[in-house]
Amino acid sequence: MSRFLAGLVFVLFTTSAMGDIWDSLFKEKLAEASNGNAEAQYDVGTMYQNGRGVKADRDKAIAWYRKAAAQGESKSISRLQLMQANATRFEKTASEAKDGNADSQYDLGNMHMKGVGTNIDYRQAVKTFEQSASQGHIKSAYKLGLIYYEGNDIKRDGKKAYKWFRQAAENGYPAAQYYLGKLFADGTGVRKDLAESLVWLGKAVDGGFDQARGEMIAVSESIKAASSVKEQAVVEPAEKFRKPPRSKAIAHKPAPGALPLAETRPIEKKFSLEDVVLAAWSRDGEPVTWLPSKISNCRTENEKISCFSDDQTRNSGQGLIKYKTKAIISNFSSDGSFDVTYRNLVVSAAKAAVTESGNASDADEVGGLGDEQTQSYQVKTGWSTPHTLKCKMKSHGTVSCVKNNTHTIVLTSPTAITAGK
Repeated sequence: MSRFLAGLVFVLFTTSAMGDIWDSLFKEKLAEASNGNAEAQYDVGTMYQNGRGVKADRDKAIAWYRKAAAQGESKSISRLQLMQANATRFEKTASEAKDGNADSQYDLGNMHMKGVGTNIDYRQAVKTFEQSASQGHIKSAYKLGLIYYEGNDIKRDGKKAYKWFRQAAENGYPAAQYYLGKLFADGTGVRKDLAESLVWLGKAVDGGFDQARGEMIAVSESIKAASSVKEQAVVEPAEKFRKPPRSKAIAHKPAPGALPLAETRPIEKKFSLEDVVLAAWSRDGEPVTWLPSKISNCRTENEKISCFSDDQTRNSGQGLIKYKTKAIISNFSSDGSFDVTYRNLVVSAAKAAVTESGNASDADEVGGLGDEQTQSYQVKTGWSTPHTLKCKMKSHGTVSCVKNNTHTIVLTSPTAITAGK
């Protein structure tokens, strides 16, 4: 396979235009292959095999591999040998599954999902997984939950995902317990219940599914925030953030013969904690996670502000990371200065997918049908190293912060509300 195609694999899985890029790449490679380029013929074969830029078609993939192999292209020769071996294995597994063997039905479902020995066919995979799960096969129930949860080639269905995850989770399968906890946390396919979510995430952690640790912390923080909101509801928010009315100034006339009063200096602008709370801070138009904003949930705690952000995602060198940010705002002074300490909680980290166009695909063709429950999550979950910021309000809608004593950040809030007004 060309280095160009291999290098695009990660990019394609981390951009919203993934489908369009594959479509364009397929047309480019097909033109080269039609002109007799053996390496391009191999690439077209892999794209047909995996359904990248074109509908998956095993027969057409084999046809292109044979054209490349006829020119001595070594990868195509090896791929044809692997595909023939897997076709034989598929027939044997299908025969055993037809006889009602639950393990074979599970293996057959995986082969349909991955296109091992046959075309990729999620609907047929669902059918065989259901046959296996009806016999109490735990992994099949988990796979069904995952298919309906992710919605790959099958319409997403939260209720069906809940049904199958629940079946596997109640039989002690840690990965299913993790996803069941997520369903309860999000209210997907079932009524939202953070306490129940913690129960199932805890079971997943106890079963060795480390991915659940980050979710447990996130759910715990959400429970704390919800409890704090209920407690603060007892106090009227209007009273909490209202400044005492200012006294009207009284003009004094100097007594006859008295010296005129000394000229007074302008009173320095004063700020309060509420000037930070009653705003939606952003940087270059994007809301920040570590101050009150559109993507953070904040509460006051003994002259401090505690904020916990909504779910955020970003691309790392290894894949897509899901995280939340917890910040504590403290040491507020009337001159507008205050401190911020925040940490990111890595909830999950999904490794960028590798298709059969790369080396990993050969291992898949050979038959990697086992369930490594955490293989997609390579980045460690949990709390990151704390960051500190020294901030000062310049006005009721502008804050300047120095992060980690290295660089300055300017934040604005177009919706800032001056406390007491």
